[in-house]
Amino acid sequence: MRILVAIDEKPYSAHAVSEVARLAANTWANVILLGVQAKIAPPGAASRDWPTSHPLPSAVRTYRETFLKHFKEDECPYVQREFGYELIEVRKGVWEELYVAKSARKDLKTLIRIGNPVKEILAEAEEEQIDLIVLGCDNARGCEWEEPSGVPQKVVNNATCSVLVAKEEKEVNRIVCCLDHDLVSQQSLEMINQLVTLHKAKLEIVGLTEAEELKVEVEKKMDAILRYYTARGLEPWIEIVELDSFDAFISQGAKWGLMALWMGKKSILEKVFPKGKVAKLIKGSDSSVLILR
Repeated sequence: MRILVAIDEKPYSAHAVSEVARLAANTWANVILLGVQAKIAPPGAASRDWPTSHPLPSAVRTYRETFLKHFKEDECPYVQREFGYELIEVRKGVWEELYVAKSARKDLKTLIRIGNPVKEILAEAEEEQIDLIVLGCDNARGCEWEEPSGVPQKVVNNATCSVLVAKEEKEVNRIVCCLDHDLVSQQSLEMINQLVTLHKAKLEIVGLTEAEELKVEVEKKMDAILRYYTARGLEPWIEIVELDSFDAFISQGAKWGLMALWMGKKSILEKVFPKGKVAKLIKGSDSSVLILR
């Protein structure tokens, strides 16, 4: 798995980094900590004139240390290790004492991109073939970044990969997943498994149906998902929701710790939950939101 954490110097970004560190400890994902900065210099100045004394570089370095503190030093897959001299058999019966240096088993990169934050986040995700973008936000300000406005919502709506908007204020003790059972990817199912395990949360799986006569068919398909998670030691609750009641169901989101929606291509949710509603959900819900693709 490849995870991109989009960060600025605000407290909500520190929370997002900690969440990813805990997830990476389970998955050994390759991780990029991406600082994004909108305002770079006075008008007319070149981007190279952007001062390295700006708070963001310092924050990014601090986040890197925060990330690494979640691992025991001798077990951390992101640390470069040098082992000194070691006898190596260079050919049959001939041993040479060589200086051995072993690189980290997994990548942890720290980068800064200057420009429009949404465009820079999406560009980095595309270039690095990211599987999951994670970013925090300030719930007290309607899930906004300090600047510019609407960064989490715009990233969610325009990313081609999954996106997790992590909200520090809400403890994740219940995860509710609305899945398109015909098309949901194996990677998405496993991501839910990881998050449930990470937070020791209860899991509720929601199946969507458009008509009463289709409920039996939907229930059969949901049973396959139930068996998938049961085989992994989880005991999810299964619920079937009519599409015309979905808005009312989602309005209960404040009660949940994390809400996950499968929004891949041809997802049934596209019919009832367009981009505008997704943005409204992210802005208005107290829960963290995971959009799966």
